[in-house]
Amino acid sequence: MVNLLDQFVLQHVQVSQLKAKLIHVSKEPGAQEAKVELNLTPRMMNTDSGDQLPSYQVSARLSCKGGAVDDDPGPKFVASVGFEAVYQQVKGDPVDVSEFTSNHASLTRQLYPLLQQELRMLLVRLGLEQIHLPFDLAAQVNYTEDEPVQVSGSLH
Repeated sequence: MVNLLDQFVLQHVQVSQLKAKLIHVSKEPGAQEAKVELNLTPRMMNTDSGDQLPSYQVSARLSCKGGAVDDDPGPKFVASVGFEAVYQQVKGDPVDVSEFTSNHASLTRQLYPLLQQELRMLLVRLGLEQIHLPFDLAAQVNYTEDEPVQVSGSLH
């Protein structure tokens, strides 16, 4: 896998989505399992000049669904945040859309901490400050076009 961060810089990032829903309120926080998913969708941006290196827009979404099952104590919730990020190629031969798409998972180490921070603040606003998300992802992310990056573990 090619690390796109060697050839591209993050030129712009903007929050595009903030969603949260507390389905069940609970006095007892308790430890619980939650599913955290990171989705990246890249697309080429139109350029004015054919001699300019390409830019790509990446839609990034981090979602978290958690909660107690049946009568177990703890809150039930769903939350997600989305970003639109623009990457500009700054060196090397122009990277075409198929190469960028097949290697865009290399951007997760840069985008995930931004999304994680935004999602954490959203969970705090719901009163779920006991929920802790991982701060980083593994250095090598195995990612295929049709599968989201899975981030999982116990949330306290």
